Amino acid sequence: MSWSPLTSNDVLACLASSQVDALRQRAMNPGQDDPLPVIIADVTARVRAEVRGNRRNRVERDETLLPPELKLSAVYLVLESLQARLPNLALSPDQVRLMADAHVLLARVARGEVPITVPAQPESCLDASSPYGLEVVGHRRPRVNGRNLDGF
Repeated sequence: MSWSPLTSNDVLACLASSQVDALRQRAMNPGQDDPLPVIIADVTARVRAEVRGNRRNRVERDETLLPPELKLSAVYLVLESLQARLPNLALSPDQVRLMADAHVLLARVARGEVPITVPAQPESCLDASSPYGLEVVGHRRPRVNGRNLDGF
Protein backbone atom coordinates (compact mmCIF):
# COMPACT_ATOMS: atom_id res chain seq x y z
CA MET A 1 0.00 0.00 0.00
CA SER A 2 1.11 3.54 -0.60
CA TRP A 3 0.97 6.62 1.56
CA SER A 4 -2.39 8.41 1.45
CA PRO A 5 -4.11 11.43 2.99
CA LEU A 6 -6.34 11.20 6.03
CA THR A 7 -9.83 12.41 5.15
CA SER A 8 -13.01 13.31 6.99
CA ASN A 9 -14.58 10.15 5.57
CA ASP A 10 -11.84 8.05 7.24
CA VAL A 11 -12.72 9.61 10.58
CA LEU A 12 -16.47 9.32 10.13
CA ALA A 13 -16.10 5.65 9.14
CA CYS A 14 -14.81 4.89 12.65
CA LEU A 15 -17.79 6.48 14.39
CA ALA A 16 -21.20 5.05 15.11
CA SER A 17 -24.10 6.78 13.37
CA SER A 18 -25.23 8.44 16.61
CA GLN A 19 -21.71 9.83 17.10
CA VAL A 20 -21.64 11.17 13.52
CA ASP A 21 -24.97 12.91 14.09
CA ALA A 22 -23.74 14.39 17.38
CA LEU A 23 -20.52 15.55 15.76
CA ARG A 24 -22.28 17.27 12.87
CA GLN A 25 -24.86 18.86 15.15
CA ARG A 26 -22.44 20.20 17.76
CA ALA A 27 -19.51 21.10 15.53
CA MET A 28 -21.46 23.29 13.14
CA ASN A 29 -23.01 26.02 15.24
CA PRO A 30 -23.93 29.18 13.32
CA GLY A 31 -20.80 31.14 12.39
CA GLN A 32 -18.48 28.29 13.31
CA ASP A 33 -16.24 26.47 10.86
CA ASP A 34 -15.97 22.70 10.72
CA PRO A 35 -13.12 21.79 13.12
CA LEU A 36 -12.39 18.45 11.46
CA PRO A 37 -10.08 19.64 8.61
CA VAL A 38 -7.91 21.64 11.03
CA ILE A 39 -7.70 18.74 13.48
CA ILE A 40 -6.83 16.33 10.66
CA ALA A 41 -4.01 18.64 9.51
CA ASP A 42 -2.65 18.92 13.06
CA VAL A 43 -2.75 15.17 13.66
CA THR A 44 -1.15 14.49 10.27
CA ALA A 45 1.72 16.82 11.16
CA ARG A 46 2.16 15.13 14.53
CA VAL A 47 2.19 11.61 13.07
CA ARG A 48 4.73 12.65 10.43
CA ALA A 49 6.91 14.18 13.17
CA GLU A 50 6.84 10.88 15.07
CA VAL A 51 7.85 9.02 11.91
CA ARG A 52 10.76 11.44 11.49
CA GLY A 53 11.68 10.76 15.11
CA ASN A 54 13.66 7.76 13.90
CA ARG A 55 16.49 8.54 11.50
CA ARG A 56 15.87 5.41 9.46
CA ASN A 57 12.35 6.52 8.56
CA ARG A 58 11.58 8.83 5.69
CA VAL A 59 8.37 10.71 5.05
CA GLU A 60 6.59 11.48 1.81
CA ARG A 61 7.25 14.90 0.26
CA ASP A 62 3.53 15.68 0.24
CA GLU A 63 2.80 16.90 3.77
CA THR A 64 -0.76 15.57 3.73
CA LEU A 65 0.18 11.90 3.28
CA LEU A 66 0.50 9.26 6.00
CA PRO A 67 1.91 5.73 5.90
CA PRO A 68 -0.74 3.00 5.76
CA GLU A 69 0.49 1.51 9.06
CA LEU A 70 -0.42 4.70 10.94
CA LYS A 71 -3.58 5.84 9.20
CA LEU A 72 -5.99 4.13 11.59
CA SER A 73 -3.99 5.36 14.58
CA ALA A 74 -4.23 8.87 13.16
CA VAL A 75 -8.01 8.50 12.97
CA TYR A 76 -8.17 7.71 16.68
CA LEU A 77 -5.89 10.65 17.49
CA VAL A 78 -8.32 12.86 15.54
CA LEU A 79 -11.20 11.44 17.58
CA GLU A 80 -9.26 12.21 20.76
CA SER A 81 -8.82 15.82 19.65
CA LEU A 82 -12.50 16.05 18.72
CA GLN A 83 -13.40 14.73 22.17
CA ALA A 84 -11.36 17.53 23.74
CA ARG A 85 -13.15 20.12 21.60
CA LEU A 86 -16.59 18.56 21.95
CA PRO A 87 -16.69 16.98 25.44
CA ASN A 88 -20.27 15.79 24.96
CA LEU A 89 -19.18 13.49 22.13
CA ALA A 90 -19.58 10.13 23.86
CA LEU A 91 -16.87 7.64 22.90
CA SER A 92 -17.04 3.92 23.58
CA PRO A 93 -14.51 2.15 25.82
CA ASP A 94 -13.13 0.43 22.71
CA GLN A 95 -12.55 3.78 21.03
CA VAL A 96 -10.77 5.07 24.13
CA ARG A 97 -8.59 1.93 24.17
CA LEU A 98 -7.75 2.40 20.50
CA MET A 99 -6.70 6.00 21.24
CA ALA A 100 -4.27 4.75 23.87
CA ASP A 101 -3.01 2.10 21.43
CA ALA A 102 -2.38 4.85 18.86
CA HIS A 103 -0.11 6.70 21.29
CA VAL A 104 1.82 3.51 22.03
CA LEU A 105 2.22 2.72 18.33
CA LEU A 106 3.54 6.20 17.55
CA ALA A 107 6.10 5.90 20.33
CA ARG A 108 7.21 2.52 18.95
CA VAL A 109 7.56 4.01 15.46
CA ALA A 110 9.71 6.84 16.81
CA ARG A 111 11.96 4.28 18.56
CA GLY A 112 12.29 2.28 15.33
CA GLU A 113 10.48 -0.81 16.61
CA VAL A 114 7.81 -0.74 13.88
CA PRO A 115 8.80 -0.60 10.20
CA ILE A 116 7.13 2.02 8.05
CA THR A 117 6.35 1.71 4.34
CA VAL A 118 8.95 3.48 2.25
CA PRO A 119 7.35 6.50 0.57
CA ALA A 120 7.21 6.73 -3.23
CA GLN A 121 8.62 10.27 -3.19
CA PRO A 122 10.54 10.72 0.06
CA GLU A 123 11.81 14.02 1.36
CA SER A 124 15.50 14.38 0.75
CA CYS A 125 17.68 13.26 3.64
CA LEU A 126 18.93 16.82 4.09
CA ASP A 127 15.38 18.19 4.38
CA ALA A 128 14.35 15.62 6.96
CA SER A 129 17.42 15.06 9.11
CA SER A 130 18.75 18.35 10.42
CA PRO A 131 17.81 22.02 10.54
CA TYR A 132 21.39 22.80 9.48
CA GLY A 133 21.25 20.73 6.30
CA LEU A 134 23.99 18.27 7.28
CA GLU A 135 24.23 15.60 9.87
CA VAL A 136 27.06 13.21 10.67
CA VAL A 137 25.64 9.81 11.36
CA GLY A 138 28.89 7.88 11.47
CA HIS A 139 32.26 7.52 9.88
CA ARG A 140 34.53 4.77 8.71
CA ARG A 141 38.14 4.42 9.76
CA PRO A 142 40.32 3.93 6.73
CA ARG A 143 42.47 0.85 6.68
CA VAL A 144 46.15 1.53 6.41
CA ASN A 145 47.87 -0.62 3.84
CA GLY A 146 50.49 -0.33 1.13
CA ARG A 147 48.09 1.05 -1.48
CA ASN A 148 46.85 3.82 0.86
CA LEU A 149 50.40 4.89 1.68
CA ASP A 150 51.64 4.83 -1.93
CA GLY A 151 53.43 8.09 -2.59
CA PHE A 152 54.43 8.89 0.99
